[in-house]
Amino acid sequence: MSKPECEEALDRLFEYIDHELPEDEIHRIGEHLRECPPCEAEHRINEKIKRLVNRTGHDVAPDELRQRILTTIRATRPDAGA
Repeated sequence: MSKPECEEALDRLFEYIDHELPEDEIHRIGEHLRECPPCEAEHRINEKIKRLVNRTGHDVAPDELRQRILTTIRATRPDAGA
Protein backbone atom coordinates (compact mmCIF):
# COMPACT_ATOMS: atom_id res chain seq x y z
CA MET A 1 0.00 0.00 0.00
CA SER A 2 1.08 3.57 -0.47
CA LYS A 3 2.61 5.60 2.33
CA PRO A 4 -0.23 8.19 2.43
CA GLU A 5 -2.81 5.42 2.88
CA CYS A 6 -0.74 3.83 5.65
CA GLU A 7 -0.16 7.18 7.33
CA GLU A 8 -3.87 8.01 7.29
CA ALA A 9 -4.87 4.57 8.55
CA LEU A 10 -2.40 4.75 11.43
CA ASP A 11 -3.32 8.34 12.27
CA ARG A 12 -7.01 7.41 12.46
CA LEU A 13 -6.50 3.99 14.06
CA PHE A 14 -7.79 4.88 17.53
CA GLU A 15 -10.86 6.53 16.07
CA TYR A 16 -11.37 3.44 13.89
CA ILE A 17 -11.05 1.09 16.86
CA ASP A 18 -13.50 3.21 18.88
CA HIS A 19 -15.96 3.44 15.95
CA GLU A 20 -15.74 7.24 16.02
CA LEU A 21 -15.49 7.70 12.24
CA PRO A 22 -18.15 8.06 9.57
CA GLU A 23 -19.18 4.75 8.03
CA ASP A 24 -17.40 5.40 4.72
CA GLU A 25 -14.10 6.08 6.53
CA ILE A 26 -14.50 2.98 8.69
CA HIS A 27 -14.99 0.95 5.50
CA ARG A 28 -12.00 2.56 3.72
CA ILE A 29 -9.62 2.12 6.66
CA GLY A 30 -10.89 -1.41 7.27
CA GLU A 31 -10.19 -2.27 3.64
CA HIS A 32 -6.67 -0.85 3.97
CA LEU A 33 -6.03 -2.87 7.12
CA ARG A 34 -7.13 -6.07 5.36
CA GLU A 35 -4.70 -5.38 2.49
CA CYS A 36 -1.71 -4.04 4.45
CA PRO A 37 -0.05 -6.50 6.88
CA PRO A 38 2.10 -3.87 8.69
CA CYS A 39 -0.91 -1.64 9.38
CA GLU A 40 -3.02 -4.64 10.41
CA ALA A 41 -0.28 -5.65 12.86
CA GLU A 42 -0.40 -2.16 14.39
CA HIS A 43 -4.20 -2.44 14.54
CA ARG A 44 -4.01 -5.79 16.40
CA ILE A 45 -1.52 -4.36 18.91
CA ASN A 46 -3.75 -1.38 19.61
CA GLU A 47 -6.85 -3.56 19.93
CA LYS A 48 -5.01 -5.67 22.51
CA ILE A 49 -3.91 -2.55 24.42
CA LYS A 50 -7.49 -1.30 24.46
CA ARG A 51 -8.77 -4.63 25.83
CA LEU A 52 -6.12 -4.58 28.56
CA VAL A 53 -6.90 -0.99 29.50
CA ASN A 54 -10.63 -1.76 29.59
CA ARG A 55 -9.96 -4.46 32.17
CA THR A 56 -8.56 -1.86 34.55
CA GLY A 57 -11.79 0.11 34.79
CA HIS A 58 -14.08 2.32 32.81
CA ASP A 59 -12.65 5.74 33.51
CA VAL A 60 -12.43 7.83 30.36
CA ALA A 61 -9.52 10.16 29.74
CA PRO A 62 -10.43 13.80 29.11
CA ASP A 63 -10.42 14.79 25.42
CA GLU A 64 -7.44 17.10 25.93
CA LEU A 65 -5.36 14.25 27.37
CA ARG A 66 -6.42 11.92 24.57
CA GLN A 67 -5.32 14.48 21.96
CA ARG A 68 -1.94 14.99 23.70
CA ILE A 69 -1.37 11.23 23.75
CA LEU A 70 -2.26 10.88 20.07
CA THR A 71 0.04 13.77 19.17
CA THR A 72 2.91 12.17 21.11
CA ILE A 73 2.34 8.79 19.48
CA ARG A 74 2.33 10.34 16.01
CA ALA A 75 5.49 12.35 16.76
CA THR A 76 7.40 9.31 18.00
CA ARG A 77 6.42 6.96 15.19
CA PRO A 78 9.61 6.20 13.22
CA ASP A 79 8.01 6.94 9.83
CA ALA A 80 6.26 10.15 10.93
CA GLY A 81 8.76 12.37 9.14
CA ALA A 82 8.81 10.34 5.93
